[in-house]
Amino acid sequence: MLKPIENSFWIDTHAHVYSTEFKSDLDAALARSVDANVRKIFMPNIDHASIDALMEVEIKSPTNYMPMMGLHPCSVKRDFEK
Repeated sequence: MLKPIENSFWIDTHAHVYSTEFKSDLDAALARSVDANVRKIFMPNIDHASIDALMEVEIKSPTNYMPMMGLHPCSVKRDFEK
């Protein structure tokens, strides 16, 4: 096991923790991330329908949960501009 560096922490650079599939245990998952010394979680947006859920997670702790607005490449379809 790696020995942690003093005053170090983890940053998750890509997590969709706001997705509906995680809704039932979101608070527990976020608590586990804190226990694991994850200080920042960067949350890329998927599409217009996920913005509210994304922002709800950010409100929980704006210094820890960072929303990244945009369009996820998997959601780019012919009608993406709608």
